[in-house]
Amino acid sequence: MKPLSLVTRRRLMQWGLASASAPVFARMLGVPARAQDLGPGTGKRGVVGGRDDKVLFPGKGLPGGGQLEIRLVQSMYTSDADELEVAQRARPYDPDSWHVEWMRVAEKNEKVADGYAAQGFKVSANEHYRRAQDFYGNAAWPLPDTDRRMLPSYKKMREMFDKAGRMVRPPFERITIGFDGKQLEGYFRKPGGAAGRKFPAVIAFQGADTMAENTIVGAAGSYVARGMAYVAVDFPGQGSALRLQDLHLPPDTERVLNAIIDYLETRQDVDATRIGVHGISMGGWGAPRAASGEKRIKAVAVAAGSFDLGADLFDYYPPIQDRVRWIIGARDLADARKKLRDYTLDGRASKIECEMLIGYGGDDRIMDPQGAYRLYQAAVNAKRDMLAGLGHPQHNVKAGGPRGERSASLQDWMMKALRADTN
Repeated sequence: MKPLSLVTRRRLMQWGLASASAPVFARMLGVPARAQDLGPGTGKRGVVGGRDDKVLFPGKGLPGGGQLEIRLVQSMYTSDADELEVAQRARPYDPDSWHVEWMRVAEKNEKVADGYAAQGFKVSANEHYRRAQDFYGNAAWPLPDTDRRMLPSYKKMREMFDKAGRMVRPPFERITIGFDGKQLEGYFRKPGGAAGRKFPAVIAFQGADTMAENTIVGAAGSYVARGMAYVAVDFPGQGSALRLQDLHLPPDTERVLNAIIDYLETRQDVDATRIGVHGISMGGWGAPRAASGEKRIKAVAVAAGSFDLGADLFDYYPPIQDRVRWIIGARDLADARKKLRDYTLDGRASKIECEMLIGYGGDDRIMDPQGAYRLYQAAVNAKRDMLAGLGHPQHNVKAGGPRGERSASLQDWMMKALRADTN
């Protein structure tokens, strides 16, 4: 694998891995928590929660899961011609229109990529296969397990990712990790450096719509730039594990992290005494739960922190209930509600002993910010802080205008917690 230091900026751009540095919350590090608000996200101490129910569900009666009620709309504020075309053609909150339009631009870019590949123009082919991957992924993520288009769309996304990797060598490697008799598929990326150097490693524990292919070309870069290796694996309940192997998210997520850390301990380029977990959305519950049982985790940073998936997500945001049912492997919603009794940190939060940064959004419409506060209150044996402004973005609002910048708060905190060296 080519060291990152030898990879050109153009190559990073081809894989979507170059990013400008983001501003840091000035008060983020080393400040003890008071009440629950350490950041400028709400500007009010001691205030958690608040939903505008009048605009909570702009798309009514949508099937399936994910966050269709507020996400199934494409912004016109884009310089990308294909994305703009989708914004102009797709009917908001219409799953069929959404799928048709994203598939159309994906197929167009795949055809262009095939043409470049046939002529030996590998860089241009890579760029268009990557675009096709993004667009097939956009078409695939909202589809429920009952939709016949779900699996073909997902497989096309994976096919494009693989073809892009054959055109231009990516700055990450493929890995597989054994779990419950099957193999979790994922990717590992590390900073450049001298042979024999060991890096702290951050494991991504993402959310309901996660695909490892998008994670490794997205969030990974900001961690690697700060001196940390990054692991993006399709956990049970995510990506290929869910769609291709029918693996569902267990309540004891420490078993998944145990398998991943066992693997990391076999690597000569990882310092397994400095392992962190970055959790987002459902990972905002799963990462702290894992830390309650896996003591090799030394730091946890979460956006949309949660104490109880049933109360904080399933009940708080009804449109996601069918997706949660699929993720945890329940027969129906009644069975899901019963199973979710085990998806809690009740009686376990006090077992978390690592450092923890708990992000939340005071106006989060998907994950109840009160759950983040309950997690903070119950994790009495962890050195912990809370940070506002790190819940779910309000996609239905964002689609109507330019998207605001999100600071690199979790990355900078993790860099300090794991004592990463960027030199």
